[in-house]
Amino acid sequence: MPGLPLPPAAQDAGNAGSGFGYPRSTDQTCRQQLRPRLSPDEQLAAEESFALYCKPVELYNIIQRRAVKNPAFLQRCLHYKIHARRKKRIQITVSLSRGTNAEWPEHNIFPLYVLLATPTSNISLEGHSPIYRFNQACLLTSFSEFGNKDHTKATFIIPNLKNLTTSRACGLNIILISREGQVGENIGENNTSGNHVEGSALQKLEGNCNWGKIPIDLLGSSLENCVTLSLGHTVELASTVSMSPSFLEPKFLERDSCLTFCSHKVDATGSYQLQVGISAQEVGARDMSESPYYSYSYSDVPPPMLPHVIRLRAGNVVFNYKYYNNTMQKTEVTEDFACPFCLVPCGSYKGLGCHLNSTHDLFHFEFWISEECQAVNVSLKTDAAWRTELVAEGVDPRHQTFSYCSKFKKRRRLATTAQKTSYVHPHIIDLDSPEDAQAVSEDDFGQKEDGLIYGLHPSCKTGPLSPDVGYG
Repeated sequence: MPGLPLPPAAQDAGNAGSGFGYPRSTDQTCRQQLRPRLSPDEQLAAEESFALYCKPVELYNIIQRRAVKNPAFLQRCLHYKIHARRKKRIQITVSLSRGTNAEWPEHNIFPLYVLLATPTSNISLEGHSPIYRFNQACLLTSFSEFGNKDHTKATFIIPNLKNLTTSRACGLNIILISREGQVGENIGENNTSGNHVEGSALQKLEGNCNWGKIPIDLLGSSLENCVTLSLGHTVELASTVSMSPSFLEPKFLERDSCLTFCSHKVDATGSYQLQVGISAQEVGARDMSESPYYSYSYSDVPPPMLPHVIRLRAGNVVFNYKYYNNTMQKTEVTEDFACPFCLVPCGSYKGLGCHLNSTHDLFHFEFWISEECQAVNVSLKTDAAWRTELVAEGVDPRHQTFSYCSKFKKRRRLATTAQKTSYVHPHIIDLDSPEDAQAVSEDDFGQKEDGLIYGLHPSCKTGPLSPDVGYG
């Protein structure tokens, strides 16, 4: 059955060319109006017009089936897919507020080192913490309300929510190390970039300290319940960290950026608790704020249905297939930014555009974004119309003769035998008698050049030496 008609505004936009744009109204892509009933001839012509999609789609299906066993490239290595995965990572910011930590003097807390670390193993000795390997370290010198902003917040990038449960990411911890009464000292001052500290500066931290940790997997479980995180909003969380007195042993700092804590060497009665503020936001939140699709208002959605509606909208793309002189269309919706022809998930709306234009160039695409939908208008290219092949009826094209021309590869010239053979210089010796020849040792005449031994030829009593090949 023929599809639904396009509004006049959308038909005019059909000749505007390919590219990303924003429609004047949602009616151009997502809302459709019914067309009066077609006559039988018009209905047949419309069906024939839509049937022109079959041949290019069939071709792309054949290519896709062959690519399953012998892919030309790996999908995960595409630049737009890597970029989309990086945008899904989470940026967390750690800070301390004076209001929630008013009971503790500032000199008892700062300087505070914040590290993103992973335990090297789950086995730890009695009185020792596991050995932690860190790759990022930040220095905080004051509360978030005061001081230089570069030294009041620690920022890290952690994997997205789906990867936080993997074995590699579930062991991540945010470690806090406090050195009491050293605010005025220049620990790491010459080894910092912004608030990030180099590993060499942490070698000065050996000795008594207070430390605590925040497991990332617990943080991830809290973020899973925040549906607004996927919309680009910032999520504010609070965590209570128990700071325990310990002795920092940096014996692994110079070699492997590792550290461990020993509780046997200090008094365990000086522990206290810190209220740590954590803000989380997706790395690609800025790009999401620029798209009208993510500015959609969910005010009319009941709160219990909000997570379900947000997940339904994420990655949905509406495809409008134009036909019958661009006066009718059929609509299809895909999820997870998937291609409707080969079902490959493209990671983002921009990545979908890259995939369609580069892989399915027999079609013409127009990309439209509004608050209600992300749409792609598809039409056949007029210069690539699929006509009957120039083959006689009943003849198998596979049995036809075709020509193939290939340039011969230039072969490397082999060295000639004359170039490889070592020249033998004749040496003439006058021998008065056969007895003198026998008295002469073969070592006096033998010469070894390039693995060949040259001696006196049996047929030559007096005269030049000829080579007698042997293995010396």
